[in-house]
Amino acid sequence: MALAGGPAAVAATKRLPIKSGPNGLSRASGGVTTKIVGGTAVPNGKYKFQAALLAQSFGTNDFERQYCGGSLITPFEVLTAAHCVDFIGDEPDDEIPLSDLRVVVGRTVLTSTQGQKRRAAAIDIHPKWNPNTFSFDVAVVHLASPISRIAPVQLVTPGVDALERPGTLATVTGWGNTIQQPAGPGGGGTNFPDRMREARVPITSRAECRTAYAAAGLAITATMLCAGRTNLDTCQGDSGGPLFFKSAGPGYIQAGITSWGIGCGATGFPGVYTRLSNRGVGNFILAVTGGVPVTSAQAA
Repeated sequence: MALAGGPAAVAATKRLPIKSGPNGLSRASGGVTTKIVGGTAVPNGKYKFQAALLAQSFGTNDFERQYCGGSLITPFEVLTAAHCVDFIGDEPDDEIPLSDLRVVVGRTVLTSTQGQKRRAAAIDIHPKWNPNTFSFDVAVVHLASPISRIAPVQLVTPGVDALERPGTLATVTGWGNTIQQPAGPGGGGTNFPDRMREARVPITSRAECRTAYAAAGLAITATMLCAGRTNLDTCQGDSGGPLFFKSAGPGYIQAGITSWGIGCGATGFPGVYTRLSNRGVGNFILAVTGGVPVTSAQAA
């Protein structure tokens, strides 16, 4: 699930500088990627905490500009994948200036005027982010002004993995490619929807996921969570978006960030998500958003 990419034509034209996956594998065309395959259209306003990352220079409208997802975690901050933003900044070697980034929250249809759009004031990327292995694929975008009247999604407590039982169904959302991509050579085509889509994907056991990816020479680390099955997955364009559950109370609880995978909905290769219950991941988010890191005693 890793290649976030806007519409295929835009991706090809702009050559989106987004990391493709571990060891540089491309998630499109039989490599590492990310989209909603096998999902359904989302009614207006259903998941208002979902964010879309837009690069102004990628197109003339927000459908063309969207290239990754995210989730509102405080009125001032949006959570996303490190590989969605590690090329953005104001340093000489950054490929896109921070001023080019926009974040829209509360929008279901990209070409509509729904939701609230904000400039990005700063980006925090996990200091251990490794683009070669995709470990610690997490970043926080700080907004220039707060989002109002939209409830942020809750995050799992670092160190608590109760929602990760194999077979448990989680929800994934985004505007990524809806066409299944094979694990082997040859792409499956592209179809990027204007309306957000959702799918329910089963959590995969760590042992099963590690075995599957070990056969391809790729490691599933402690910062990763796997979910999905054949024809039910995320794909290009969904990167950075949430994997979440309905809360026992109001709202939703996010447990993962769409990160990478081999193919999209390919048999034998579930999608890989950044695992928010990992203390190194979860405590980073708390630290950069003004929270208090969770100790092992607190999590027990």
